[in-house]
Amino acid sequence: MAESEFSKIVSSMPQVIKYNDTGSRIPLLQQVLDELGQPDQKFKTIHIAGTNGKGSTSEMIYQLLWKTGFKVGIFSSPAFCDDREQIRADGELISEHDFVECYSRLVKAFDNLGYTQQDFSVFETWYLVSTIYFAERSSDYVVYECGMGGELDATNATRNVEYAIFTKIDMDHMRFLGSTIEEIATAKSKIIKPGIKVVSYPTQSSRAEHILQKEADFQKASLTQSSSYNVALDDEQLTHSIVSLYYKKHHYDDVYFNLGGLYQIKNLQNVLNWLELFNQNSQTQISAATLLQVLKTVSLPGRMQQLQKDPLVVLDAAHNVNAIKGLVDSLTKLHSNKKLILVVGFLKDKQYQKCVDLLLELSATFIVTSPNNLQRALPASQLYQVFKDDPESDGKDVILASSIADAVNKAKQVDPCDLVIFTGSFYLINQIQPLWNE
Repeated sequence: MAESEFSKIVSSMPQVIKYNDTGSRIPLLQQVLDELGQPDQKFKTIHIAGTNGKGSTSEMIYQLLWKTGFKVGIFSSPAFCDDREQIRADGELISEHDFVECYSRLVKAFDNLGYTQQDFSVFETWYLVSTIYFAERSSDYVVYECGMGGELDATNATRNVEYAIFTKIDMDHMRFLGSTIEEIATAKSKIIKPGIKVVSYPTQSSRAEHILQKEADFQKASLTQSSSYNVALDDEQLTHSIVSLYYKKHHYDDVYFNLGGLYQIKNLQNVLNWLELFNQNSQTQISAATLLQVLKTVSLPGRMQQLQKDPLVVLDAAHNVNAIKGLVDSLTKLHSNKKLILVVGFLKDKQYQKCVDLLLELSATFIVTSPNNLQRALPASQLYQVFKDDPESDGKDVILASSIADAVNKAKQVDPCDLVIFTGSFYLINQIQPLWNE
């Protein structure tokens, strides 16, 4: 079968991170946007930065706006199975045809300015294509999720920003963002534009919060961290929760919330804090009925995603220390007496040693493999050694798998077993579903 035009374009994009190698690239991206006729100015942007929780926070806000009747887009990464997942609008992925059309306009702009595709990374290219696409669709709002950091992230070229939302800020991408919470928070705080509305994670660390508040004050932007809309956890399962909601002076009990994990309750509170602000500032209100419908159906591939019921098989891309801690807390609370298998693989640029320390708090069989990313994957043999060298691994089964397929087969062979969790890198998690179902 001949390679499609779309596939050719995607394979031509430089698979590099052009981040901080020559200072800020934001002026360069804005120069391209100007040449394109400023598509970023044609819709209102909700900009989301943070270390953990960006995906679910972005998804909830996108769904709330869409189900209320707005024309709305979302730009998020990484893609799980299909590159086109990075650009969605009104419930659909960008079509290959629309991508090719938008891309041809982008290449024309590159050409007019004396640039070629090789001057722009894959992430920058997808970002620029998204602005053209969302403008052409006459989107009312677009949710832009930062890829990494904030200040130098390609999405920070976007100018018509109405809200900046910060999820939990923690340690990740230290090679690019700095080695302390303060440095990382500073990089992320720079998405705050003059006079916009800022929402920060309800239990942000005081060190990060101080920096966000300082930047908001400097930009004369209002920062909020709470609201009269509130959520309380009633019952937690691994793949969903039951919550109570206090919304517009009404109380709703036994609300089904389709995202699992304790940390999702905080992410939901963050969304509710934004929601109150939005309802105060928008002529069109987001109703309780819409909120309840979204909470019931919202899902994220690879985040506490159930593949099978008996035994329970779950995918959870907990790819950094904070996310692994959230997973371990949930498993300790909900499944401490269950026979547990964890299939694990990390990228070598993550704090995998600390992740292993946390995972070994669990009583489990560990199957160790390597993610599907040639440049960045930590070899399985190396991760196996990290497990074996950890004093906490004494008396625990640690099994080395030669490939992801081998890891899946080994997981199926462990008996008895109540729960199988595939965790670590996205580049491991996104390979599992077809292999498990074979």
